[in-house]
Amino acid sequence: MSPIRKPLAKSLIKPLVAVGCTTALVTGATACAAIENISAGKKLENAADKLGERRSVSMELDLDATPEQLIALSKSDSASEPMTREEAETLAGVKVSVAVQAKKPLAEAKDKDLVATQLKLSGPDGVLAEYRVMGKTAYVRLDMRAFGELSGEPVPSADEMPESMPGGKALRKILEGGWVKVDTAEMEKARAEVGGGAGGKKASGGPELSPEASKKITKSLKKLFAREVTLKDTGSRDGADHVVATGPVRTLLTGIFDELRPFTDEIPGAEDLPTAKDFKDLPNKKIAVDFAIKNGTLAKASTDVAPLAEGLKKGDKLPITLTFGEGGKIAVPSGATELDIAGMMDAMMGGFEAGDDADAVSGDNFTVGGDAQSSAEKGIEGLSVDLEDLEG
Repeated sequence: MSPIRKPLAKSLIKPLVAVGCTTALVTGATACAAIENISAGKKLENAADKLGERRSVSMELDLDATPEQLIALSKSDSASEPMTREEAETLAGVKVSVAVQAKKPLAEAKDKDLVATQLKLSGPDGVLAEYRVMGKTAYVRLDMRAFGELSGEPVPSADEMPESMPGGKALRKILEGGWVKVDTAEMEKARAEVGGGAGGKKASGGPELSPEASKKITKSLKKLFAREVTLKDTGSRDGADHVVATGPVRTLLTGIFDELRPFTDEIPGAEDLPTAKDFKDLPNKKIAVDFAIKNGTLAKASTDVAPLAEGLKKGDKLPITLTFGEGGKIAVPSGATELDIAGMMDAMMGGFEAGDDADAVSGDNFTVGGDAQSSAEKGIEGLSVDLEDLEG
């Protein structure tokens, strides 16, 4: 199970996915000369191009909703449990930040040019989860106590994890909130083994999108946005120029993924693109994304996704802001403990092969049995889920 209980996460997924995809793809589609307001489109296109000229960029997604708004949103889905006050207060302060650093301007960079990437999930009390990739090594840290409080499920303490078990030292480090490091090739291999090699494709290291395919996709998306999106220059305020893009969310998302689907063999990790069925419950209402441009560069995108959510009172808002900035240098965490995924997998498989009558899983001079064994297995399963969600 994901650290945040599934009914809770489900109530937030549709509005968050909608605004994230719409903001990013409206920005990328502004080169279309057929969009209604040419000057506004050109201004936004140039601002986005300025970001691409940088070698490092950061983005922070902030859900500016109050606890009361989140509770009302959770009550709108009859299949979900309403949020508790404590959960709503935690999520109201959640921020997601992404940073990328490359050897050349990001608009020209390919996978081999990336120096480092960083994904961080923060709450009111600090970092909940962080994932960095530097070359062939991934670094992870988690606040397991906070995740345990959100999920309502107990998390084993570090003392319950013997250091002598395979991966025990690293798992103890995770439970203490410290950094662990993982070989990315070993992580992908373990994931493929656990997932049975579904799809037969790697999550990373696959082919990159060809220039021909990229041109075809860009041309198709330009036509889609020319039909569905309008842009308006709303002048200057608070030290920034503002351009507002407006379009129907469900139509845009469905059309975007329909255009990408023929190229799934060339897009790494695109085996399971969503279909129209996945968006059928999403209202096809129009939302407006306000882009703020400072010094000719895209600085912020903000919108209100309340029209996409049911159960809110009239006049309620559900604002989301995406802020762009300089990424800076992403550093290698100090004191990270190496996680031996292969050793852990071997130990787990050895336990399974022992059959139902086995009372314990044996490793390097240790035996884990009974409740301790259950806690260890839950810790390993939880780590697997968290790594997939973070790398995502």
